[in-house]
Amino acid sequence: MIEVKTEEYNNHKIAVARHDTKSKSIVIFCHGYRGSSIGPNRFFVRSANKLEAIGISSLRFDQYGSGNSDGSFFESSFNDWVATAKAIAQEYLNKGFRVALFGQSMGGSTVLAVGSDIHDLTAIVSWVPEASADDFNAPESGVIEEGGQIVQSAFWQEAHDAEIGKRLLQVKAPTYIVQCTADEYVTEPNRNLIIRNAQKNHIIDTYEGYLHSTWTYEQSEKIINKSVDFIIQSFIQQTV
Repeated sequence: MIEVKTEEYNNHKIAVARHDTKSKSIVIFCHGYRGSSIGPNRFFVRSANKLEAIGISSLRFDQYGSGNSDGSFFESSFNDWVATAKAIAQEYLNKGFRVALFGQSMGGSTVLAVGSDIHDLTAIVSWVPEASADDFNAPESGVIEEGGQIVQSAFWQEAHDAEIGKRLLQVKAPTYIVQCTADEYVTEPNRNLIIRNAQKNHIIDTYEGYLHSTWTYEQSEKIINKSVDFIIQSFIQQTV
C-alpha cells in the first residue's frame, strides 16, 4: 500500500510517497534533474514495488520545486537537494532504521554526496551520476532552459563545486553504481573519474550502448533487478 502525503523536511513542504511494510529497513529514492519521485519511466515505482514484495519499506519524494512539492523549479538548488535528502536519511537513522539511498542522474550524484557525509548507511545505489569533472561556464543570463523548464545556473555551479567524483573517496557504505557508454549527459571523463575513485566496497557496472535513462524494458529490468538485489544483500550482510 502506498501512502502519499506532504511532509516538512529541510524547511520545505515535500511530497512523499511511502511504501510501508512496517520493517525497520528503508530505501530512500532521489530523482534526477527535471524528474520526480516516480523516476524515469516509473523505474523507481517498479523498484519500490520489488522491495515491498520482500518486506523492505521505501520512501520516494519530490525535491523542492519538482513534482508535487512546494516551490518553483527555478528556485532549485543542488546544495538544497543534498540537504533535503540528508535530512530525510538522518531522520530515519535517528529512529533506528537501517537506511539505503537510491538515486538516478543528479539524484545519483545527490546520494553520493549524502553518503560522503553520513557513514552509517546500509547501502547506496547510484544510477548514471554526474561526477562534475567538466568545466562549467554559466551563461551571461544566469538562466538555463531545458525541456520547457528554467533554472538558475547556480544549480549547476553548485553541482560542479560539489566535486562528486572526489567525494566518492569518502563514501563508506557499500555502493552500486551504474554507468552507460551511450550516455547523452555524462561524459566519458566523468565516468572515468568515478571508476578511478571507486573504493573496494563500490561496484561499478558499465552497460555498453545504454543511454542515460531511456532504457528498454529489458534493459531496465536488468538494472532494476541488480540494484534491488544489491540492496537486499546489503541489508542481509548488515545483520550477520
